[in-house]
Amino acid sequence: MSEAPDHGPGVRVPPPVMVGLVLAAAWLLQRVAPVPLGPPLPEPGALVIFAALGLIGWAVLVLVRAGNDPRPDKPDAALVESGPFRFSRNPIYLGFLLAVAGFALRWGDLWGWIALAVSHLLLDRLVVAREEAYLATRFGAAYAAYRGRVRRWL
Repeated sequence: MSEAPDHGPGVRVPPPVMVGLVLAAAWLLQRVAPVPLGPPLPEPGALVIFAALGLIGWAVLVLVRAGNDPRPDKPDAALVESGPFRFSRNPIYLGFLLAVAGFALRWGDLWGWIALAVSHLLLDRLVVAREEAYLATRFGAAYAAYRGRVRRWL
């Protein structure tokens, strides 16, 4: 009797699309119905976005080197605990949230910060929860030990 094929965690909407749509909605809202919180901070915002892209790139590189496809709808070949995964179980999603925070700083508007909260909620509930359940089944005790050592976000 053969084992059922591994279809990954079952994430339906790619996280970059999810966060991108939220960010686009926030951009549109801050253009149409602005709610300024303070002056726009383009330089600090750009630095945060740059740091976010660096974190995302580093995490993707570590995943690929371990033989994993970074897309969350694909099965994992290995449990990755190195690189940025030593500090966060979700460094790519953390990078997405940092990028949204960078845009919020650049805009100086409430809609950017609402986009950050909505993005966090969507990632946490629709992506991370599915991935954690999948990884617990796929890697068992090794994932449980990793989960005990490394925080979900930071």
